[in-house]
Amino acid sequence: MDPDLRAFIATVQRNGVGAAARSLGLSQPALSSRLKRLSHAAGLKLFQRSGRKLVLTAAGARMFEGALQVSKACEALEAAMRSELTLDAPLRVGAADGIPKVIVRRVIEPFLRAGFRVQCREWRSDLLENELLEHRLEMLIADRPMLGLQDAELQTVVQGRSRILLCARKDLVAKIKADFPQSLARYPLALPSHPSPVRERIDRWLARYAPSARVALEADDRALLHQAAAAGIVVAPVAKTISRTVNAQHGLATVSELRGVGETYYLIRAKGRVPNLL
Repeated sequence: MDPDLRAFIATVQRNGVGAAARSLGLSQPALSSRLKRLSHAAGLKLFQRSGRKLVLTAAGARMFEGALQVSKACEALEAAMRSELTLDAPLRVGAADGIPKVIVRRVIEPFLRAGFRVQCREWRSDLLENELLEHRLEMLIADRPMLGLQDAELQTVVQGRSRILLCARKDLVAKIKADFPQSLARYPLALPSHPSPVRERIDRWLARYAPSARVALEADDRALLHQAAAAGIVVAPVAKTISRTVNAQHGLATVSELRGVGETYYLIRAKGRVPNLL
């Protein structure tokens, strides 16, 4: 697809030049230049300023509708041409930003060992789902199944399940265990951000067993939660299936398993385009 048109679509979808430039691997001046070139070629004013934001003009809105149709046609053609992934083409993988890095590594490792070139993107689940449906990804690692999935070209499999532990720096574990879970009123928590299936389950557990617990840190990236726990600042959740690796890496130990709290990891992939190496 024409790079100027691609820049235009990205700017609209990501609500600004900065985010669009990052998604395309361009500088902001380079992306702005593409938008100006497209506007000049079309003889239309595509955007106007509204405060600090760019908003579409009426002509820009019509152009965007047409651009999306062109984009989908190009993606469908590309998907047909890429009916089966080869070592010459990159395997485009999306990882929901709440998925632990160790889980992502376990999924992509067989493809790396087989000689594939992997392009991995971390983003919000809903945005990655759109990328997959629009053929910009071959595979998605997620913490939830795709809602209302009806695409016959996609397959969802459960990649793994894990119970959830609360972990802290080793020298603090005995103190926290002494009167757990009441001790969570004194030792704050670091938890995954909303919305997140595992966060919802942890919140229900806290409401039942530790209503006075305080949340000091919320983040999409689990690695940041583990780093904060390693500093002795917070208590953080760790998936039991990867706890040995995470605890050894960060000097943590298990305080307790959260009874009834777990998470499931889903692998959603394009049929016929991703070899079954898992």
